Amino acid sequence: MNDLLHALSLSAGILLSVSVLIIFVSMVAVKRGEANMKGAHDGPDESHGVKEAAAAPAKGVKAAGPVVDEISVPTILALGLALFTLTIVALLGLSLLQHLG
Repeated sequence: MNDLLHALSLSAGILLSVSVLIIFVSMVAVKRGEANMKGAHDGPDESHGVKEAAAAPAKGVKAAGPVVDEISVPTILALGLALFTLTIVALLGLSLLQHLG
């Protein structure tokens, strides 16, 4: 029983520290995003030092639409669920191999 309590307290300590780190990083990322969004509607963002150059399209080539880098929340959730499931299955397989061997 003592070993079980020790293992639980160790895992709780790790989980708590990781949770606090995730919350801190999320807060910093949101504040950084807010700072970048303040000037988003005034004109092009030149904070990255990238200059856009207009090039004449070649003959016979259709002009492509603007590239949109949009984050899809359902896609991120599906990828997270898939990675979680893959990790659990891998740990289950590892556990079975250790118990059988």
